[in-house]
Amino acid sequence: MTVAAAAATTTPDGQALYAGNCAGCHGAQAEGGVGPGLADTKAWTAADFREAVLNGQHPSGRTLGTVMPRFAQTGLDGAPATDAQIAAIQAYVKTLK
Repeated sequence: MTVAAAAATTTPDGQALYAGNCAGCHGAQAEGGVGPGLADTKAWTAADFREAVLNGQHPSGRTLGTVMPRFAQTGLDGAPATDAQIAAIQAYVKTLK
């Protein structure tokens, strides 16, 4: 197995992804700041969380504010967002109090 193949199969680091893409607005512990706190997202399905992160759509159907990046367009860490990255971010957020 090559190093590139090994790297491609590793699980994304949700904490690092959150710190680099979300914490600036939602706070280091998801407590809120420029953006809202994320306590409510702990009850969201994976599909709801994905839709909010990628397209700025709240599960209720309302569009999130324009300050919320549409990561489907901007990507995460300079590359297109993957389902594994979004799942890792959601898993990390669920660990926060």
